[in-house]
Amino acid sequence: MTSEVDRSLDNDTCRKLISLGYARSNRVRLYGQELQIVSDPFPHDEGGIAIEVTGSREPGTRTMRLPLSVVQVARKRPEKRVA
Repeated sequence: MTSEVDRSLDNDTCRKLISLGYARSNRVRLYGQELQIVSDPFPHDEGGIAIEVTGSREPGTRTMRLPLSVVQVARKRPEKRVA
């Protein structure tokens, strides 16, 4: 039962991260690198939230975990309600 709650929390966090700009086709600077995001955020097997990215010096894509500080901001952010 705990894993179901955690997965739901991860899905909510992923939606909030998308609204913060960590969405497909956006560019971000992470870990000192300018990166193109090629996937929306998703729960990572090793824990945390990850995205697929490509860099200007790399031929292919790779999975990169988002920094914990970014994930914590998304978890604390209240979800906007549409009336």
